[in-house]
Amino acid sequence: MASLTDILIQIAVGIVPLGVAYMAFRSATDANKKTQQTALLQVERQAELERSKVDAEAFLRAKTIYEDALSQLEKQLARMQTQAAQVNTDLATEQSSSTAMRDQIGRLQAQIRALERTVVTLRTQLRSVGLAPAPASETTGPYQLRHPPKE
Repeated sequence: MASLTDILIQIAVGIVPLGVAYMAFRSATDANKKTQQTALLQVERQAELERSKVDAEAFLRAKTIYEDALSQLEKQLARMQTQAAQVNTDLATEQSSSTAMRDQIGRLQAQIRALERTVVTLRTQLRSVGLAPAPASETTGPYQLRHPPKE
């Protein structure tokens, strides 16, 4: 029969391959976990890169839209400034026309007052010589000259 030492040697020789197999199993398991972690990190990095690409593309689209809108607003502002300058020019022209018309109206009113005084003087002279002046007509009377008849 085999001796105890032989049995112990056979057990020890049997345990070594089991230990090596266990160590290989542990190493393979650890390597597999690290491979999975690396793969997950790569997937996360790839997803982050995709998000960055999408964000960059969205930013570029938004930037283009905003730049176009800004350009259109600048064009509208230029048009509005041109229109405002034209309105200011028109206003100055209208104001000078209005001033000229007011001056002319003032001169005409002064002439009317002078003519009314002349008419009064002539009527007085006619009466002083004994002649009856003609009655004031409705269209040439002093009130009518200042205020035209209403229809």
